[in-house]
Amino acid sequence: MAKKKKKKKKDKKKPGRKGNDSKKRRDRKGPKAASKKAAQRRKPAAAAGPKPIQTGKAPAPLEVARRVAELLRAGKAQEVEKDWLAPGIESVEGVGVSLAWNGKKAVLDKYRSWEADHEIHDMKLEGPWVGATGFALKYRIDVTQKSTGQRSQMEEIAVYTVRNGKITREEFHFATGA
Repeated sequence: MAKKKKKKKKDKKKPGRKGNDSKKRRDRKGPKAASKKAAQRRKPAAAAGPKPIQTGKAPAPLEVARRVAELLRAGKAQEVEKDWLAPGIESVEGVGVSLAWNGKKAVLDKYRSWEADHEIHDMKLEGPWVGATGFALKYRIDVTQKSTGQRSQMEEIAVYTVRNGKITREEFHFATGA
């Protein structure tokens, strides 16, 4: 009597699937079921609501803002540069310039370059307006650009970010007349 060969049952695989395991069976319930299970395994979220804002060690934004404004009003910008700018400061110029300088040396070079081409006749400072992570100052400057001889009245708002008692970012916003 001839032996009959038993046919092995072949797993019918769907295209793109590799093998049949318990994970694959779970996937058959659909992606929503799998993501629901994953969500159940996650730790519960902390209670919704506000959390405290911290700017690190050393003086908080209020103290930095008061001292910087005081020094600028007294004409002591160099002292602000020395004592209050972080080594990794980023300085961003607003509309019309739209450039950023990174690092204290590059920022100080930017200041010196601007000063070399401008003569300030008068400067008024408003503020500071202080927030949780920094402060803003408004500058009104009567200035002549030396290279063109053009005198103008400038207004800009500088927004400063404070971290660990130092200014880590400054961004200048210009009035556009819009």
